[in-house]
Order: sequence, then C-alpha cells, then structure tokens
Amino acid sequence: MSHTQLIKDTLNILDLNIYFEENCLTKEKYKGQICLIYKGTLLYKPEECSHCLCVVPSRIIRWGTTTVRLLLNDVSEYRTYLELKKQRFKCKSCQRTFVADTSVAEKHCFISQKVRWSVIARLKENTSMTEIARQKNISTSSVYRVMKRFYRPLNPFKQTLPKVLCFDEFKSVRSVASAMSFIMMDGQSHALLDIVENRRLPYLERYFSRFSLATREAVQLIVIDMYAPYVSLVKKLFPECSVDHRSFPHRPTYWQNFLESSSERNHGTT
Repeated sequence: MSHTQLIKDTLNILDLNIYFEENCLTKEKYKGQICLIYKGTLLYKPEECSHCLCVVPSRIIRWGTTTVRLLLNDVSEYRTYLELKKQRFKCKSCQRTFVADTSVAEKHCFISQKVRWSVIARLKENTSMTEIARQKNISTSSVYRVMKRFYRPLNPFKQTLPKVLCFDEFKSVRSVASAMSFIMMDGQSHALLDIVENRRLPYLERYFSRFSLATREAVQLIVIDMYAPYVSLVKKLFPECSVDHRSFPHRPTYWQNFLESSSERNHGTT
C-alpha cells in the first residue's frame, strides 16, 4: 500500500487527486490546542475552464498554488486538519483564474464534508447544538447552518398542514434576535415540518399567514405549552382548531426523525 493511500485510509479521504508525501504529518499548536496537521497536495488536469468552459487543454495552464486548512474528524482524539496545497489554473481564453476543486470540502468552506455528515448523525440523537459544536470543534452557528441546509422548508403555496400540529421552541444561535427558534412537527407522524428562526408572535403570524385560510382551518388540534404568544397565534390564525396545553410530546425524537422527514421531502421533489 502506498504512503498516500495509507494516509487516505486513515483520514477517510476518497479524492483520487490528493497526494501525500512522507513526513506529511506534524503536531502543531493551533488555536490554542495541540492538533494533527496532515499536509497534502491537490493536483489534476482540468477538463475545462470553470468560467468560460474552454475545453482546449493548451489554453489552461498552471498558475501557482493556494493553501487551505480544512477541519477533519478527530484522529486519536486530536483535533485534525488537512493543510491542502491546491493547484491554481489560468485560462488563456478568458484570462481568468480558478482553483482545483476537491470532494473533501465544498468550495469556500473550511469544514470537511465528513465533519458535516457527523454533525447530521448527531442531530439524530437527543444532543444539543452546543454539545455537538463542542464535540466537532466548530461553532454553534456552523451546526445550525448544517441543520438548516439539510431539510427543505415547507412551501405554503404547495403544501398542506397536517390535522395535528405540535409547536415548541429550542435554543438557537446568537444571531437569532430572540435566542429561541420555533419548531413545528406533525403531531401524528412526529416528522419535523419546519423551523422558524424567531418564535416571537409577529414573526409567527407573518409565517402562518402565508398559508391559506382553508389550509389553516383544516388543522384540528394544536399541542402547545403555556407560552402566551402561541395561545394568541392559535386564536387568531386557527379559528377552527382545538388547543391542547401540555408538554411537547416526543421531545427526544426531534432529531431521530429529522433525517427521515428531510429525506422524504427531498426525494419527493426529484
């Protein structure tokens, strides 16, 4: 087995265009913590210019390199990074430059895909976003962005509401003005339906007003806690609905159903 393949197996890297030399691993103090730094090179011959789509090989030339540091999953409980030297190219046709892409991380993102998938897996468990952020060495905001990106919000012009709804809130991120976000689930299937970043009454009224009156009148029961704005919201926008004041059912299954409900909506649109 080659040295490059051994490192790739250790880091679970599948990109065929990344190469590692001997002595590529160092231990360094980074952001106040001893970390493992793997140094690799990303190099390949691009099939076309990413700007003008020129496909003539002689028109695309190497144009230096740029180095990025990507966060990976921990190795032996050390915070681990891939310091990747990426080839830069220049297209003679459009005179623009572009950088080699890798499947390890999305463009302009310094958190690897494997870390993001690990975050998604932890969202299935009854684990707070703060704890997930601590475990994965990222910010709570990053966890929140992964969560928001994964599920597809309801389209009020195409979707109907279930007969039974459950309203609750959860502690979100600092960028949210109220510090608490609103979560809505199907009271029968326990599937996650949507998340609204602010649970305050004006925001919720604006959100639910996008659904037609007929759609809102079809809701028969809403389960809520004693949070006063929820009571006002139901009286105003769900006139035909009964209210059940009790603790939110199946709270531990928020994230257990998160991936399933998200996947079903995504497949339904393809």
